[in-house]
Amino acid sequence: MPDRPRRSGSPLAQIACLFVASRLALLAAGLLATWLLPSGRAVQGGNLVWHQAAPRALEIWARWDAEWYLLIADRGYEVGPVLARFAVDYEPAAAAGFLPLYPLLIRSLAPLLGGIAAGVLISNLALLASLLLLHRLVALEVGGETGGTAGLAACAALLLHPSSLFLSAVYAESLFLALSLGTFLAARSGRFAAAGALGGLAALTRPFGLLLLIPVVWEGWAGWRGRDGGSPRPVRWWTLAWAALIPAALGAYLLFCRSVFGDPLALLHRQERWRGGLSGPWRAFVRWWEAGPSAHGSHGSTFELVVAVLCLAGLALMLRRLRAPYVLYTAAAMTVALGSTLWSFSRLSLTLFPFAMLLGGLWADNRRCVPVLYAFAGATVGGLLMALFATGWWAG
Repeated sequence: MPDRPRRSGSPLAQIACLFVASRLALLAAGLLATWLLPSGRAVQGGNLVWHQAAPRALEIWARWDAEWYLLIADRGYEVGPVLARFAVDYEPAAAAGFLPLYPLLIRSLAPLLGGIAAGVLISNLALLASLLLLHRLVALEVGGETGGTAGLAACAALLLHPSSLFLSAVYAESLFLALSLGTFLAARSGRFAAAGALGGLAALTRPFGLLLLIPVVWEGWAGWRGRDGGSPRPVRWWTLAWAALIPAALGAYLLFCRSVFGDPLALLHRQERWRGGLSGPWRAFVRWWEAGPSAHGSHGSTFELVVAVLCLAGLALMLRRLRAPYVLYTAAAMTVALGSTLWSFSRLSLTLFPFAMLLGGLWADNRRCVPVLYAFAGATVGGLLMALFATGWWAG
């Protein structure tokens, strides 16, 4: 009797299973940590804590930067009097470092759900959207049945990233990731109005959204010149004009900062105060040595150093396996980040989805050693970081 062809479940069902399993594992790690480990907030007093009391299963997702998003969602950007209550010396314009789209979404849902629940819901819905967009983008790039396999593997790689917890926390990472993937997919499909609009929204979510100019301009230029060796098409100037929505959105926010803080560059000044001034991409490694290497922390984190070195190796491999806009976008983001510090580099690399695409492609090509090692390391370190985050210690 001939073998029947094996049926694989629908991509949506498989992605949903990956999503639920990974989030439940992080939730279990966080809850166990709060019962077994001491509170970091009790030791590191004086930092901003704004969230209201919530059930433990929700409350563990609101730490560190989440407090800023919740504060801005509640009070807006004029938070100088609030910051004066805390022992840490926060400057009045510190809130400028947190762009407005994510806290605006929280504000819209908070009256119904509460701030933390609204943030967690938005983050997880954006994560689900990111997984679907990532699967579709990988399937489009790879093609055929292999594309579906590579897409699912890329989704698994994203969920197994050591800093994956931030995609479900009250952080803007998952929203930025969904908008970034939407921008790439729209530009790849020739829908440049949508690409510009999504890129503009991404630029109102995280400062690195400005770098989404790269795929929009690249794909627009490729379309003019004839994609995949086709005949050149007539130049339409308005195709690239849509890309202007990206810097325009960020520019509008800088004008807002001028009106609120009296400083149009408050966003940059806040980043410079916390991360340091920009230099060459070697600066982060020099600063790691100068700060005194430690297991994990801020500028001297050896964990972040390892992640950065692995990402550099992955970028070199990416040159041979992914198209130019993915490589250029990733290289630009890493260059900017490493020009100041390793602080939170793992969280930054979480939103650089071409690395997930790379791992998905390796899995689909039956080169599974690297993805399997990555999965074990990512799950182990990810559980540890979730435990630290849930108990108020620094996780990235």
